[in-house]
Amino acid sequence: MPKIVSVGNAEAPYQYNQREAKDFARALFTSKRGYLERMLDVFDNAEIETRRFVHPREWFESNKSLEERAESYVESSLLLTKQAVTECIERYGGDYSDFDHIIFVSSTGLATPSIDAVLINDLRLDVHLKRTPIWGLGCAGGAAGLSRAFEYAKASPKSAVLLIAVEICSHAFHREDYSKSNLVSTALFADGAAAVLVAGDEHELYQTSDVELLSTLSTIYYDSLDVMGWEIVRDGLKAIFSRDIPSIVRSRVKSNIDELLSDYDLSVRDLRHYAVHPGGPKVLNEYEASLGLSQGTFTHSREVLRRYGNMSSPTVLYVLKEIMESGEMRRNEYGIISALGPGFSSELLLFKTV
Repeated sequence: MPKIVSVGNAEAPYQYNQREAKDFARALFTSKRGYLERMLDVFDNAEIETRRFVHPREWFESNKSLEERAESYVESSLLLTKQAVTECIERYGGDYSDFDHIIFVSSTGLATPSIDAVLINDLRLDVHLKRTPIWGLGCAGGAAGLSRAFEYAKASPKSAVLLIAVEICSHAFHREDYSKSNLVSTALFADGAAAVLVAGDEHELYQTSDVELLSTLSTIYYDSLDVMGWEIVRDGLKAIFSRDIPSIVRSRVKSNIDELLSDYDLSVRDLRHYAVHPGGPKVLNEYEASLGLSQGTFTHSREVLRRYGNMSSPTVLYVLKEIMESGEMRRNEYGIISALGPGFSSELLLFKTV
């Protein structure tokens, strides 16, 4: 089965602590003060200390057109993507010729050619690289992209696949929008990118890794299209959130995980590692409760949320990197990678340390 060789991530250039972000929001939302003060508690309850963005505070102090957001998306995505890819390759001492396929995941902007083509030109990568750009998976994109990388490497065992996930979530901020979804987005989301190299079992890098991917499960829940997504407005993309997300986690996630594990005669009690997308503290609490785990079990997910906020698709890959670097992995241990996204949908992967 394919293995995860390396994970790299990127840190956007401007860091803000959550108190700064809250004060900034208070200053920018200049009307409806009474309503705003009641809603600003979401910043305090997010369990986030710092977040990173591709722009300084001044960039957000004026309204931005769709064209300005689109230009920034290309420039910023390339900046973060290069950083994540370079770190991923350098972590195992390889080079840019080690992979023959790029799977590129993003949902926070549009570009044609897609950013992976821009990256190939910028880094002068192999002109024959296969490319699979995927758009619209939102927070589930990192796990879904890793699933697709696993499936390709399994079908082409001599290949290595580079997954890239990048999101510029700050582009979804709208100064004149006082909706709850915009305020929640402003309190939770951040910018980031991650890259993961997956090698087939006949690739020369296969023996350098001890994290083996075993299986995946993709699920879409009927009649839940309005739970999460984008609303297209005049000046860009606006976040859509439903208060039903925690209840969906409570009622659906465990059955999905049980289904994934059943093919290997495993149960939740056999899992040692959890790379769960930290959509927010309520979502993590419901994950843990639904699996019969004590609150706070997902320490790595909470640590990523605390330091980076929710970066949408790359966030679960940051959690995976934290686990792989923690020194906690021992031979013959099982773990899952899990994320939820628009659709409403679930993406799961099962892995084992060997």
